[in-house]
Amino acid sequence: MAAVLDAFVPYVKKLIADMAQDGRPSMLLSTVQRWVRKLKDAMYDATDILDLCQLEADKRKESGGDRNKQNNAPPGCLQPLLFCLRNPVFAHKIGSRIKELNQRLQGIHKAARDFSFNINLASYPEQRMLTTAELSSYQARSQIDESAIVGEQIERDTKELIQVLTTTTPDDGDDIHHIKVVSIVGTRGMGKTTLSQKIFNETTIEEHFKTKIWLSITKNFDDVELLRTAIKHAGGDHGGEHRYKSTLTDTLMRTLTSSGAGSSRFLLVMDDVWSERAWNDVLGVPVRNASRMQQGSRVLVNTRYAHLTQQMQAPLHEHRVHPLHEDDAWSLLKKQLQPDQVVGIEHLKNIGMEILKKCDGLPLAVKVMGGLLSTRYPSEHEWKTVLNKPAWSLAGLPAELDSMIYLSYEDLSPQLRQCFLYFSLFPKGEMIHQGTVINMWVSEGFIQCPADSSHEYVLEEMASEYYTELIKRNLIEPIKNNSLTGYMCSMHDVVHSFAEYMAGEESLVVLDKQQLVATAGGHGGGMLVRRLSVGQQTVSIEWAVLQSQESLRTLIINSKQVQFKSVLYIKSGDSDGLIPSLSRLKQLRYLLLQDTDISRLPDDIHKMKFLQYIQLHSCKKLSPLPRSIVKLVHLRALVISGSSNVSVLPKGLGGLTNLRTLWGFPVHMDMDVGNGWCSLQELAPLSQLRGLALYGLEKVPATWMAEKAMISTKGHLGILELNYNSTVEHTAGPRAEAKQPQQQSVTEEVLEKLRPPTCLETLIIKGYVGRQLPNWISAPASSTDFKSLSLERLIIEDAPSIKHVGPEFQAPSSLAAGGASTAAFAPFPKLKELQLDGLPKWEEWEWNDSEEKGDLKATISMPCLEELYIQNCKLSRLPPGLASIKRLALRALYMYKLTNMAALENLPSVVQLDVFDCPELKRISGLSKLQKIRILRCPNLLVLEGVPALDHMVLEDRGTEALPEYLAVVNP
Repeated sequence: MAAVLDAFVPYVKKLIADMAQDGRPSMLLSTVQRWVRKLKDAMYDATDILDLCQLEADKRKESGGDRNKQNNAPPGCLQPLLFCLRNPVFAHKIGSRIKELNQRLQGIHKAARDFSFNINLASYPEQRMLTTAELSSYQARSQIDESAIVGEQIERDTKELIQVLTTTTPDDGDDIHHIKVVSIVGTRGMGKTTLSQKIFNETTIEEHFKTKIWLSITKNFDDVELLRTAIKHAGGDHGGEHRYKSTLTDTLMRTLTSSGAGSSRFLLVMDDVWSERAWNDVLGVPVRNASRMQQGSRVLVNTRYAHLTQQMQAPLHEHRVHPLHEDDAWSLLKKQLQPDQVVGIEHLKNIGMEILKKCDGLPLAVKVMGGLLSTRYPSEHEWKTVLNKPAWSLAGLPAELDSMIYLSYEDLSPQLRQCFLYFSLFPKGEMIHQGTVINMWVSEGFIQCPADSSHEYVLEEMASEYYTELIKRNLIEPIKNNSLTGYMCSMHDVVHSFAEYMAGEESLVVLDKQQLVATAGGHGGGMLVRRLSVGQQTVSIEWAVLQSQESLRTLIINSKQVQFKSVLYIKSGDSDGLIPSLSRLKQLRYLLLQDTDISRLPDDIHKMKFLQYIQLHSCKKLSPLPRSIVKLVHLRALVISGSSNVSVLPKGLGGLTNLRTLWGFPVHMDMDVGNGWCSLQELAPLSQLRGLALYGLEKVPATWMAEKAMISTKGHLGILELNYNSTVEHTAGPRAEAKQPQQQSVTEEVLEKLRPPTCLETLIIKGYVGRQLPNWISAPASSTDFKSLSLERLIIEDAPSIKHVGPEFQAPSSLAAGGASTAAFAPFPKLKELQLDGLPKWEEWEWNDSEEKGDLKATISMPCLEELYIQNCKLSRLPPGLASIKRLALRALYMYKLTNMAALENLPSVVQLDVFDCPELKRISGLSKLQKIRILRCPNLLVLEGVPALDHMVLEDRGTEALPEYLAVVNP
């Protein structure tokens, strides 16, 4: 037995290295494809054996003398293999499986010689990883991505189509043709979506159409879900999960007409339309009926097929997109490279043009190819290597898929390939949360940290680098997202089709119950489905059908009703019936429940020993979590959001020392610990936390309780959210008002003791009722005091008692007091984003004197500040310190509902400005770099001057009868 075990691991390593190193496309030869399938099956079986050994070892420990010892080793280690051999029956059973597997591996190894594979134990060559500067660059791109827009043609197309969409035609009120349809027609990857997005976000469109709806119409869409999405984007309420199609149709029509006849034109964009069914069977009736009242409304359709809009009965204009010109393609390619790679790149233009010829002028192909070239040193040798790759003429790839995508795919490391193919499990067009897919990768075992690295890698951090690498290669598309917990992404439908094709039989997306049953019953073909995504049209799923798929490791359910091994992801459904069976999924690593009616988790959840991630989003009926959850020693993340009934967590949570994320921790007072619920002091041992959100901090009655949490000792904490229920403090009546100062003092003292570590990057404080901010949020008075925070993002929302923000918020107190001390450091040296929202009593923002007086020797506060967002306060002016000529980073300023703001002046670096609902604002001047401004409901604004770079302007004030005079001197 020992000899068999010794031989097992080297064979696994050898064959994995062999499969990774061989660059031959496995799709070319069916015999090679079968060989690869056998190898993968063997690897999965090996993982299952190790899991069984781990479970048996844990079982023996629980029933034996090691009951009090917790095994915190990561699942899948080899030690349990030896431990479980103490049980002769189990040892014989598992030994037989190992022996059989070993024989299979030897056969696979022997068969490899027939293909002349280069077998060795060398590791796969490491791909060029992104530098810190590059990571920062691409994270910024994920918020504002202009990388797909080049050349004059797209500008001309945009202007032409905006003119068509906003021009009223004589038959707009015609009883037959109530809605006019504009179509953008072109082949795959031609830039139809990019053009539509540019139009959709133009200020002229925002002014003309009060309601804008964007719908991604996938090839196999669900009628009900499409209606729900349309209602949501139109600003309506679809009424939950149990609405019929006819009801939703009426709701959509009412939502589109809610503002009254003729006063609320709408624009509906239908992206990636494959057939007329989305219009004829789902959207046509409510949109036509609504357009009778909202005359001038339009539909914009993106499609590959010109005949579709003819069948929509009211075609107004057809626009065909054309391939990029050579110069535009070259410009687009250069946009995908890093700035240092573009310098002196003209000497590679001839080779680049040869590469671009193979892209046929398709923007998507050019972007993907640019992403590939960005991973190479810009030299003639490297670019010629790409140009001469045999994959350009790859045989066997379906016509609708692009070979350059395969070229980029071939260039990925084995780990990145697995991560890329995982996106095929999500529906086309779906926005995917970065944190969700990263955690799923980790739970699947896709993420491997460099063995020789001196950096203490965390799997999630490494997965985040993989994610950014896929963005860099333009294989996934980042989406701007206002979420505080991460970014979103999507995948172009052509790239998604490629991922589905390459994933093959191993990962399947089924769209209806019949296909699911056929898949489950297809044993004759030898299909072993590892990952299964069930579409929205699958009305019901029987447990028995899924249970027959013994090889299933990932199950993603988007269905409405649900009745394996690594990942279970259920979004939107009647899922309470799942509870009795849930704990039987003993090898599950990842559990996500979202928008379900689940009321509890199983009491024996501790039997799911491999669980690493539990995410519970908007499960409104969910009650307190089972006490046995504290036995899940491998848990890396526990996320609870929107689950109002989870007001406590079980005692013993502090034993889950592998936790990296704890989001939604409901604070419980220490006097309640006798009831078996978790208190703040149990946070102390959780030293590996990267993300932490606390709720109900108003319940903490004393500072010593907050100190027990030991937040400042958590040396890896990157994001911290502190939530108070401020409504508790606003109870009316004399008695409540008399208690308020005392309550505020306690709140301030408690927050002072919740000081985070200096490594913190994002801090969010919500509902804070204290009168002043904690001392630790500002710069230290001296180097002998604690170090300042390394914040990049600071958000304060709903702080109703703060009236004054003083210089201690920007600079050391010794400087603010007029002392002679000079700071060698800049206060908030890394802060990029500052949001102050809901401070209704805030009237004054005092700044450091030396900065306000323009002292060029003064160290400026927040030197990296890029975005400033202020809403709902009584601030009458911005501090002159923000206008320092040394402040070069401040690019965006958002001012909303500032009732006393009178002027915005001398902000030399600001490029974008929003001013909404500022009734006393009279003057905007001295913004020399301002390019885009939006002014809404500022009736007393008289002066807009000193804005020579302005080229975009939106002005809206429905109470004004004439255009303001300051427009006469503005030339945008």
